[in-house]
Amino acid sequence: MFKRLDVIAALLIAATLFAASELHGREPFTLDSVRAQVVRDYGGVSQLSTQAFAARLARRPDVLLLDVREEDEYAVSHLADAVRVDPDIWRGTFMNRFGENVRGKTVVFYCSVGVRSSRLAERVRTTLKEQGAKAVYNLDGGIFAWHNERRPLVNAKGETDFVHPFDSYWGQLVKRGELARKSPE
Repeated sequence: MFKRLDVIAALLIAATLFAASELHGREPFTLDSVRAQVVRDYGGVSQLSTQAFAARLARRPDVLLLDVREEDEYAVSHLADAVRVDPDIWRGTFMNRFGENVRGKTVVFYCSVGVRSSRLAERVRTTLKEQGAKAVYNLDGGIFAWHNERRPLVNAKGETDFVHPFDSYWGQLVKRGELARKSPE
């Protein structure tokens, strides 16, 4: 049921973006317009730019990086050291799994574009901070923004240039479409 809700939420965001773009004459569907919608819909979740996140990684801070996508998406590629979390995980289950590991850490969530990860971050951010997390962020633009900027991705075999497109509609946001695939290389 929760997966259906994620799809419905994603379609509502896309419909809202399309309607707004038609009224204002802008491109109907871009990663920037999705990012703006995520900020509007999840205003309580701090967004961390890909540039700022890359700089944090270079300094080797204590980061818990959580990939909030389905198993098949994660198998194609993910950010190095990311731990996959089911987008539909219950808050209590999430805290049982990660609550003890967040003290003193910066927790960064990501998904394809930021919808699923912002939704989960919103559900658990207060509890994470109560458990001692230094900060809770969503990676702005998700793995699509990271991939579009040609930043490194990995899979079970090592480094990869591929990214899972989620589906053909959302896959339009992957700039290098020839590198979008639904199964690992």
